[in-house]
Amino acid sequence: MLLVVSESLGRSQAVIDVARELSLTLSYFGNVDTLDRLMGGQSRRFVVLGEKDISNGIVDSLVRAKRHAEFGLVVCANASTLRASNRARAAKTLAAYPIVEWVPEDFDSDRLNTALRKCRRRMLKLGKGELEKALLKRELFLRYQPKVERTNTAQWKTREVEALIRWKHPQNGLLGPLEFLPEAEAFDLIGPISEFVLFEAGTQLLRWREQGLKLNICINLASSQLNNPVLAHNYQRIVKKLGLECSNFTFEVTEQDVVNSQAPHLMVLKEMRSLGFRLSLDDFAAAMSSLGTFEQLPFDEIKIHAAALKRAQENPVALKVLAAVTGLAHNLGISVCAEGVEDQATFEFLKTIECDKMQGFLISEAVMPDIIRKVYSASSKSIVNVA
Repeated sequence: MLLVVSESLGRSQAVIDVARELSLTLSYFGNVDTLDRLMGGQSRRFVVLGEKDISNGIVDSLVRAKRHAEFGLVVCANASTLRASNRARAAKTLAAYPIVEWVPEDFDSDRLNTALRKCRRRMLKLGKGELEKALLKRELFLRYQPKVERTNTAQWKTREVEALIRWKHPQNGLLGPLEFLPEAEAFDLIGPISEFVLFEAGTQLLRWREQGLKLNICINLASSQLNNPVLAHNYQRIVKKLGLECSNFTFEVTEQDVVNSQAPHLMVLKEMRSLGFRLSLDDFAAAMSSLGTFEQLPFDEIKIHAAALKRAQENPVALKVLAAVTGLAHNLGISVCAEGVEDQATFEFLKTIECDKMQGFLISEAVMPDIIRKVYSASSKSIVNVA
């Protein structure tokens, strides 16, 4: 799908990163004529406008495009301010568009990513039958993103991969998890999909072992699954059927799912760990409010969110907090992984807080299983060589 972005927003790294993550073809427009050309045809696409683009000419171009094509619209501006200005008519027309999201003009990649994913979900209009058919016809498949770990010799080695689900939709092409997993949860299909992921990942683990690759696998655990009292034993049954050990699998849970350390669903996590599964606290924000989770919850690893890493690189106080969090985790026997590592500067920064593991585009994107052999065989003090 095409991502059409206004030149008024600049050719920012945030836009480039989002286009890459969502597998979108990126194009820019600087005037109405170029926008008209890019909006030609019936293909679905996304349009991102800045505040300077809220004009009658741009709006009229989008109205023309709407007659023959469906598109998602992201407006980087304050809707209330525009409605009170001399551009009120144009702003009102945009606000009435059926697939539109508003983000601040100083958006970052996370906000833009979220807005575009919301647009795509509304464009797809997925039904329960489609998802059931996808499972039956094996349209769902896994890609794997390597996670490198620092060894005793200060080298970095691939020892784990994260299994990430994709859907090769017959009409809509390749879809990422955020495009269909919310619907899967709403349709009560997340259970079968989660078991599919575990079985497929375990089967791939056996294939790698036959090739001499000794890897473990990380799997994201959906929030709704934490309410299933037999989840741990169901997963144990699948793993044992494959002839593997529970310790070969790490399940990642987002921090927002465990804010309340007394929540009943935490018994599910404790039972999983008692059976031998490993647990990782994903999207850890490194805030003071998060520190209590270390003492009360059964985690083997924390994954520092990319936003927390960026704050620590820019703010000396945030750096001290992150370093303290890392030290506390190590004292409790919890490993620390940095996620969203995309540049050499971040890699160099991680040395200062003694991070154990890292994951991100600097090392590798999520890839098909056969490519993992190349990444696995790499071992170097330079992360560029590992990648």
